[in-house]
Amino acid sequence: MFQADVRSHTGIRTLPPTADDPRPEFRVAHFGLGPKFQRLLEIVLKHARHNPYRFVLSNSREQGEFDIALVDMTIAGGPEVAQTLDRLLSGRGIVKVGRRCDDTRPKDDLMFQRFTASLVATLNQFVERYFKVSPLQAWSRPIVPGLTLFEDGEIRRPRALVVDDSPTVRKQMSIALNQLGVDAETVSSAFEALDTLAMRSYEIVFADVMMPEMDGYKLTREIKRDLALRGLPVVMLTSKSSPFDLVRGALAGTNSYLVKPTTMQTLRAVTMRHLKRVLARRQQQGPDTGMVSA
Repeated sequence: MFQADVRSHTGIRTLPPTADDPRPEFRVAHFGLGPKFQRLLEIVLKHARHNPYRFVLSNSREQGEFDIALVDMTIAGGPEVAQTLDRLLSGRGIVKVGRRCDDTRPKDDLMFQRFTASLVATLNQFVERYFKVSPLQAWSRPIVPGLTLFEDGEIRRPRALVVDDSPTVRKQMSIALNQLGVDAETVSSAFEALDTLAMRSYEIVFADVMMPEMDGYKLTREIKRDLALRGLPVVMLTSKSSPFDLVRGALAGTNSYLVKPTTMQTLRAVTMRHLKRVLARRQQQGPDTGMVSA
């Protein structure tokens, strides 16, 4: 059992942006989280560098020293502390953390089984709902969607491999994907792509159809034959969209087509659709891998 060390809270004080980090800062305090989830909280907040808001841990539960409270609803006294905070904070900034939906009380905001994958997204929702801040207000430079992976104890953005023999296309794709919150790496041939995929993990591949030595269809077939890579989505970049080309791509195992030149809206829709599927599949495989926010 624990007690909230909060006497009053007259308003939310959002820390202003700095020259090094232009994002508005919100202070997060936890009430009752165990050591494991305290550590996960610290790791996720520390590595959420591409989120439109900056969240930092508050070392104090005193008056005015935090903006958002995470309350463990599963321990003795948890619901009572949440009620006290709710009254003191006028219903703003209280994230209830639990293990399941409980009919005896309102639905929890954040589930322990999805703590790592959903923490930042949940905090973002609270900021936008209660503090009336939007991502565009928060960050003047291009806003990324915030898809992140928790892998081997680290937080990282999704990675894409772009395979195209045109330096111009590689540069354009790299810039566009970065604006979408995806780290893009590029190679100029299918053989380079296979070597790269053998050494490093990616969440999506964009491959040109027409390349010397090995075309995009053959590359896709090689990827889909590899048991370790079979689930990797391959998006074909092509200037052709005839039914024959679509059939060839489908037979090779292509997941989607992008007809060049494409629009940013189309690229975003295709990329996000496949990334969310990949991250959802990984989340099912392990509780500490998945989508943090979107």
